[in-house]
Amino acid sequence: MTSLKTTTLTLLTGLAGLAAGFAAVTPGEPGTVIAQSSPELPPPPANGELGFVVEEFAPPVVQGKEACPDGTVPKLKEAYLASLPEAERARLALKENEPEFTRRWQATAVGPGNTNICSQPDRFRRPLLRTVQSPTAQGLDLDRGAGGESCEHGEFTSPAGETGIDNQEYRVMGCTLEWRGKDGIAGDIASGLRQFHASGEWTQVLLLRGIDSFDRDDDVEVIYANTADRPPADAKGRFLPGASFTVSNSGPRHRNVLKGRINKGVLTTEPTTIVLAQTWGQGGARDLRGSRSRYTFNQGRLRLVFRPDGRLEGLLGGYRPAFEVIQSPAIGGVGAATTAGIDCAGMLATLLHYADGVRDRKTGKCTAVSSAMRVVAIPAFVNDLPAATGASAR
Repeated sequence: MTSLKTTTLTLLTGLAGLAAGFAAVTPGEPGTVIAQSSPELPPPPANGELGFVVEEFAPPVVQGKEACPDGTVPKLKEAYLASLPEAERARLALKENEPEFTRRWQATAVGPGNTNICSQPDRFRRPLLRTVQSPTAQGLDLDRGAGGESCEHGEFTSPAGETGIDNQEYRVMGCTLEWRGKDGIAGDIASGLRQFHASGEWTQVLLLRGIDSFDRDDDVEVIYANTADRPPADAKGRFLPGASFTVSNSGPRHRNVLKGRINKGVLTTEPTTIVLAQTWGQGGARDLRGSRSRYTFNQGRLRLVFRPDGRLEGLLGGYRPAFEVIQSPAIGGVGAATTAGIDCAGMLATLLHYADGVRDRKTGKCTAVSSAMRVVAIPAFVNDLPAATGASAR
């Protein structure tokens, strides 16, 4: 541990001179521009290891109103009202008719046999949701222009001009109020997901091994895992660098071993299945009160840039099963529909309509959507317990 602390502090000192070397990377556009080589790159850590804790993990929404020119996706109540004739809309909008209106629109969320559109979304036929209309999105080129297991789909261009971006999850979810506020700027998802990482329920760490050079290194082991340890934070909720974390195999945890390479200050990993924990509900990571689920990134890969201040910043991409995208409101059941107004059935139908990965061999249809998550990680000390005890790699 002492050796790791020493090498990490040495690296942080060396990274202070990286600004000129990474001038081609735009901090506000993570993972979209490849850094240029520079003599300013620091020497590798003495023992070849670096640890990080993930501070930000959220969909990389490209802000602005142009992505959704017709507005955000209507809630169930709004969608029901819009489906009625104008005279009926006016009548139900009257205060004295509010109980009738509430009863009628909430009835659209339930079906025979106590089914509801969030717990059993595949049993309801709902129209497709509004989708992102802008050609711009963050993400990775997952299919690299080849067919294979991918289905026909439209591609995006990144804000930095990189073409071939695959992110159908953003196309479908990018106009929801949870992802994008009515002002086109602020959705709730980033702050909502952050609390799970701060609580120790979803906390993620990265451990890089075998680093011989920040300019070119074709053989770097990347451990991407969950930890039960809670990150210490300052008064503003920002994670403090230099904290210690342990990767263990207890509880709903996952440990992914990835093969990576570094090229001119950019770390990339080879495609493989990456699984990370989710737990919904109070105490979900520690007892049975929470519902346990997960992130699954088929053909998942990382592209992360070493930043001058010591952070790693970039993207995690892969193909997520369509139902997995809506697992949070699905767990919420009828309450997610009648309280939050979420049309889970419409979401699932739209996700399957735009699915572009993991082709079903029997039907020929794709069952997963290309996805991306913004990842920002700060220096930390990571004790990889499974590696020391010989536990399973995932």
